Amino acid sequence: MPNLSFSSNQEFIQAAFNKIAQIFSEHGQPCLDSFVPAFSTENCLEHLALVASEWSYDYTLIDAHAQIYKTTNQEFKDSMGDC
Repeated sequence: MPNLSFSSNQEFIQAAFNKIAQIFSEHGQPCLDSFVPAFSTENCLEHLALVASEWSYDYTLIDAHAQIYKTTNQEFKDSMGDC
């Protein structure tokens, strides 16, 4: 693994928020691939975005991941009913 260097603690924490969002999103992807809603992934990403926002970090990337799950989960719910 390469050595990473950040110019500030804030930059490090922002990168950590973004990486965690990526990990959550990748973890939920097999559910979507199997046509199963990933409500817990959506909830985790939304909560992560809330925390990032409250700590004054940029939650744009986290919100983009969450929006994908929100949209896809809603499509599954609309086509299959309450899951």
